[in-house]
Parts: sequence; structure tokens; C-alpha cells
Amino acid sequence: MRKTQTGFSLFELVVYLLIASILFSVALNRYREFPGEAERANFIAVLAQLKAGVNLQMMTAIATGGRASVNALTGTNPMDLMLQVPSNYVGVFSVIDEASMPRRTWYFDSARGELVYLAENASNLYVTRNGQMVTGNQIRLRIENVFGGETGTDWQGTMLSAVEPYQWQSVPLELTAAQ
Repeated sequence: MRKTQTGFSLFELVVYLLIASILFSVALNRYREFPGEAERANFIAVLAQLKAGVNLQMMTAIATGGRASVNALTGTNPMDLMLQVPSNYVGVFSVIDEASMPRRTWYFDSARGELVYLAENASNLYVTRNGQMVTGNQIRLRIENVFGGETGTDWQGTMLSAVEPYQWQSVPLELTAAQ
């Protein structure tokens, strides 16, 4: 009488482990950028809300004839214009040790009149300094009046603008042939 085999052979076990490790590495490569993209998407959503708040305040001031109140917005905290501040807004500081601050947070630098976002996954975040694009780990924004026209003195509006131009590039989430 012959015994029936009840387990895996060594060859079958090796093939299984090889296939599982290949699938795991493909999945890991595919999903490793999701946290960075989620952070970028969250930043863009909050930024859109902040810009809408500044625009609403400007339009209200124009409609009521209170342009002086629009001028007073320059350098103020844009978070004050939101109905509900994001949960990662930590407050107003005049002096701060950014190295001790948690990443993925917003704060208002009252000494400079700038709203600051500290990025955690900044591998695709670039700021322009001295005409050069360099990697950065923060974005600074400020409410400013915009002037234009031929003389450059015609008031055109109030906006939330970047102190230093920045690009936070999207990460391609699809697999390439090289992977």
C-alpha cells in the first residue's frame, strides 16, 4: 500500500513564496506614494477653502463700499476667514522652532504675517529661491493686495499668494515599464 501525500512539496513551497514576494513588491511599489499624494490633495483642498474665504471677504467689502477693510486684510491670518479651521492648524506663533513642529500642519507666523504649511512628504515640493527651483519642506502664503494697470497703482483685488513660488508636483501612481 502506498501512502498519500498530505502537504506541499519543497518545490511547491518555493514557487508559492516566489510568486507571493513578486506580488508584494509590485503592490508596495504601486502604493508607496499614496500617503504623499493624500497630503498634497489635502493641502490643495485647504488652500482652495482659504482662497475662497479671502475672495468672499474681498467681494463683501467691495459690495458694502468698505475697501479700507480689504486693505486691512493684508498680512492677516487667512484661517480667521474660515468657518471651521482644519484639524491640522496649530495656531498663531510669533517665534517658533519649526524643527520641533509636527509635519502636515498649518500655523500662522504673526511676526511675518504669513500662513505656513509644513510638509511631511515633500519629495516633489519645489520652491523658487534666487531664481532656482530647490526642494522645500514648507509653503508660505500671505494675503496681499494686487495692483496693476499702466502705472501699477490700480487696485485689482486681494488674494492669497505664495511668498515664494512653489510647485508641488503630482506623483504618477501607475506602474512604468522599468518597474
